[in-house]
Amino acid sequence: MTEAGRAAGERGLAVLRGHTNWIHRLVFSPDGKLLASGGWDHMVRLWDVAAARQLAGLKGHTTEVYCLAFSPDGETLASGSANADSVVRLWNVETREERATLSGHANVVHGVAFSPDGATVASCGYDRNVKLWDPKRGTELTTLGDHTRQVYEVAFLPDQKTLAAVTVDTNVRLWDLASREPSATIKGRMRWAHALALSSDVQLLAGGYGYRDQQTQRSVGEIQVWEIPSGKSRGVFRGHENWVYSVAFSPDGQRLASGGWDGTVKVWDLATGVELVTLAGHHDIVLAVAFSPDGKILASGGYDQTIRLWDVGTK
Repeated sequence: MTEAGRAAGERGLAVLRGHTNWIHRLVFSPDGKLLASGGWDHMVRLWDVAAARQLAGLKGHTTEVYCLAFSPDGETLASGSANADSVVRLWNVETREERATLSGHANVVHGVAFSPDGATVASCGYDRNVKLWDPKRGTELTTLGDHTRQVYEVAFLPDQKTLAAVTVDTNVRLWDLASREPSATIKGRMRWAHALALSSDVQLLAGGYGYRDQQTQRSVGEIQVWEIPSGKSRGVFRGHENWVYSVAFSPDGQRLASGGWDGTVKVWDLATGVELVTLAGHHDIVLAVAFSPDGKILASGGYDQTIRLWDVGTK
């Protein structure tokens, strides 16, 4: 058995089935008891992590679900969808009912985030805009434009004074939330990223992508990590045998998970650049990876329509 096979056998906790198309995004609730998934079947699904079973399917989106975020208190789930719908829907996690529909984006909603106090929701997308919303009233507060490419990810800094917005070319725009003006722009290192992730403290940015090696004519997956706002490189991680389509930081910022076209999930040590483990089990491209709040469980999902839970809390 290969090392990847041993890793999968030792670390695989559960396989969750229920989606009927590709799974694009995964996120754990703040207490780690629930996992939310969104996919190309237009569904948001809630899962009991300990019992490894589906609790509910949230119906409302009419197109693919691209992004998810729990509120800090875990009572609300936000989901964003693709073109022809292009909305953010807010769900009551306990009742599984839709609380509000936030309309205003003109294209795919690719990222969504709650402020640390839960009082504001930020969303971003292919229309190159970031929007701020009042989740209680279900109203738009403002639009932060001036981005030159599609905006893939947004995150509030812990002090709640600044919002980071990352475009597909890995430029990072920092917005002052008081003045609603940009305070800094960090130049990106990639022309186009297939996957982007910000660390929980918004001090690190990871970008995953792929290219064809001109000598071997083989596709190669690569991840770059750098610091915000200095732009200093924290390393380049190679090991995937094809393009990287998903990346996620562990809550403590010490590890990075990645998934890609080769169907594997890898976990990396950010300090040393060492690949800690390869998790094999998916039968197709891995589009989504997410750590639990305690960093002990990793969830992954993608083209094979399954979610896999892995034990990554032990050596």
